[in-house]
Order: sequence, then structure tokens, then C-alpha cells
Amino acid sequence: MPCATAPAPNVRGIGAAQSCDRTLIEHLARGDADAFEELYRRHRRRVLAQARQLCASAELAEEVTQETFLALWRGAHLYRPQLGTVSAWLAGIARNRAIDAWRRTASRPDEVAVSEEGSRQLEQAGTTDAHQSLERAAVLSLIGDLPADQKEAVFLAYFGDLSHAEIAARTDQPLGTVKSRIRLGIGKLRCGAAAAGVGYERALPA
Repeated sequence: MPCATAPAPNVRGIGAAQSCDRTLIEHLARGDADAFEELYRRHRRRVLAQARQLCASAELAEEVTQETFLALWRGAHLYRPQLGTVSAWLAGIARNRAIDAWRRTASRPDEVAVSEEGSRQLEQAGTTDAHQSLERAAVLSLIGDLPADQKEAVFLAYFGDLSHAEIAARTDQPLGTVKSRIRLGIGKLRCGAAAAGVGYERALPA
């Protein structure tokens, strides 16, 4: 059900806390700093957890998180509710910022991935979930060792969640070339994972 827009020009104090995301982003688009602060409070932890999934260091994840909310501050007017929730929109921004950072720095993403339940996952060290996260981290490390063209294609496909066509558009490469790079990269991952005793199929996203 659509959220009614508050008539007041600003959302302050307890009013901000009680407003839905749609209302807040509408106010933010008009320059309301209180609306931004409330959106930041609500969504920062989830955005940071997502960034940690894709970044090689906590520092880079923090940078990506800040870039995401800077994009929110500058581009709130670009939000289109018919395309999804504010949370989903922020997730898309964070994913793109993380991919750009990963490509820009050519970092090797070797940290244990953190899910949206980030702190809870860390508290479960020693459980099956933690073991699977370690496997995923090992696969990320193996991806980091691939040749640059294969590394980019595999990473964008499996951790950037982009289709082959989207990767071709992003990297300005023919679709057939992208498919070939992914196929070759996965072949090398399979060999590397087998040598390391890592179940790479479980570690890659579904």
C-alpha cells in the first residue's frame, strides 16, 4: 500500500522516526536533512553488510557505504517507487559502488563475507554457516588470482549479480567474449578449488 506523503515541508524528531521510507525520501528530495539522517540510521547497517560481501577490506566497505549514502543525498529525486522499495534501490546503488571500487582498486576480496545479518553471522563462528562463509571467502580469493579479464567477468556474474548481457554492456565487450571468459574462469576456479579442498559450488551465490 503506498505511503501517504506528509504535508509538512520538514520531517523532524519523532515525526521522522514514524515516517515511512517513501515519505522520507520525498522530503529528502526537497533538501530535508532530518529525513536523510533517519534514512541513514535505518539503512546504514544493511548497506555496510552488503558492502562487506563484495569488498576486500572493512575500510573499503566503509568507503562504499559512504558513497552509497552520498548518492542518496544527491540523487533522492531519482528514486522511482514503482521500481521497488527504498531499501532495494539503496542495495542497487551499493552493489554498483562496490563493483566500481573492486574494479578500480583491483583488490583481492579475501575477507569472510558478511550477510545482511552481519553481526549475527560473526557471532556464529564455528557453525556450518560460518564454514560456508569461509569457503566463499576462499573462492573470492581464487577469483582474485584469475587473469584480469576473467576475474572481472566472473566477479560481475556471480557477486555483482549481473547477466551476461549486462556484463557485456558494462565492460564494452562482445557477449560471446564475456561468456568465454566466464567459462574459462569457472574452469580455473574448479581446478583451484579442488586443489584447495574448497566446495566452490556452495560458495558461489545461487
